[in-house]
Amino acid sequence: MHTIHCHFCGGVVRDAATIQYLPPRASAQFAAPQHGTCSCTPPVVYQDSPLDDPPADDEPVARVERVERVERVEHVEHIQHPKQDAPARPNPSDPWKGAV
Repeated sequence: MHTIHCHFCGGVVRDAATIQYLPPRASAQFAAPQHGTCSCTPPVVYQDSPLDDPPADDEPVARVERVERVERVEHVEHIQHPKQDAPARPNPSDPWKGAV
């Protein structure tokens, strides 16, 4: 049996039917799980309710059709651009230029 802890107090929830499911959110603060029984009315759990319809990402994926093969390009012409392709050389007049 899976133990469910209240996210508000950290106690063990004895009756899963009483849980109030709240949408998951990044800003929610969770109490550390403890062995004692939850005394919250109702117990709070930050997750989608298992009683709801399955989320959209559980829907079956449509069949994907194959695409036509693309021919491979054998040669790509390289055009040099002197200012863009020139290797970076430090300027001797600037001592900070090129420092690592």
